[in-house]
Amino acid sequence: MYKNILNDILLEEKPSNSIYELIESGEINNIIPELTKLKGFDQQTPYHDKDVLDHTMAVLDSIKPNLNLRMAALLHDISKPDCFTIDEKGRGHFYGHHIKSAEESEIILERLGYDNDFIMNVRTLIKYHYIKEIVANVKEKGIKKFIDSVGEERLDDMLELIRADMMGKSNSGNIEVVDKLRNMCDEYLQKKDAE
Repeated sequence: MYKNILNDILLEEKPSNSIYELIESGEINNIIPELTKLKGFDQQTPYHDKDVLDHTMAVLDSIKPNLNLRMAALLHDISKPDCFTIDEKGRGHFYGHHIKSAEESEIILERLGYDNDFIMNVRTLIKYHYIKEIVANVKEKGIKKFIDSVGEERLDDMLELIRADMMGKSNSGNIEVVDKLRNMCDEYLQKKDAE
């Protein structure tokens, strides 16, 4: 039952409206109670001007209405509060949050009754959504590893999630990193197809 409600919400034009309503009413505790820990969680970083929940909702609303992709957007930072540390300068960090969020998403989606293929797609998107600035130093071998890890069939969705995640930050000026990654992936795949 809750799975169907969630699916319908995620395919709405602006799913954040319904998610916020579920949180305010407390009904979210019957579906994904883990979302409540994101509300009001200050990230304490200059890259984010929103708490984790508002950032998540911004990412969710900017994703095309595809269930796998929207679910990955909803859960992509679900474990950020669990990975939070502060450095000596008072700046927040979330080391490994993408890996822990991927693991937690699997638990949540199994609980809600999603099938294994759906869970694997969402988990993979979440696990590899966090590329930071590594693209500048990635060589062909790294691109091959990235594509092999994500899967060619998920590459477009992966890049859309990365783009939406960057756009949901206070400084989305690094968006050209996604274009660079896209170009590097395309070049590698064209070269592979020509062999």
